[in-house]
Amino acid sequence: MGRYIDIRLDEELPSELVLAVGDVVRFSASGGRVSSGTAVELLGILIEGVIGRDGSVLAPLGAPSTVLLRARAAGPAVVDVVSGDPYGSTVTRSIVVQVKP
Repeated sequence: MGRYIDIRLDEELPSELVLAVGDVVRFSASGGRVSSGTAVELLGILIEGVIGRDGSVLAPLGAPSTVLLRARAAGPAVVDVVSGDPYGSTVTRSIVVQVKP
């Protein structure tokens, strides 16, 4: 069974993130990409939304706030995660990911 892992970039991260196949990782970030490897896939760069009383989805205007990744196969990968204001000053962190079977 996969795990849901929530990572805030203001926390100290280990030098290597070890995941299992099926894990989903949520970064509180405004952007990201898989810079090397095929062990993880970027599911999306998203804005959080809520359900309105009429069933419609409401979302604020502005920059994305969530990056979702899924560990899809055993092996290594490097993920670049962007935090800060995407229209101004940003910080990019490279995270080494090792996916175990």
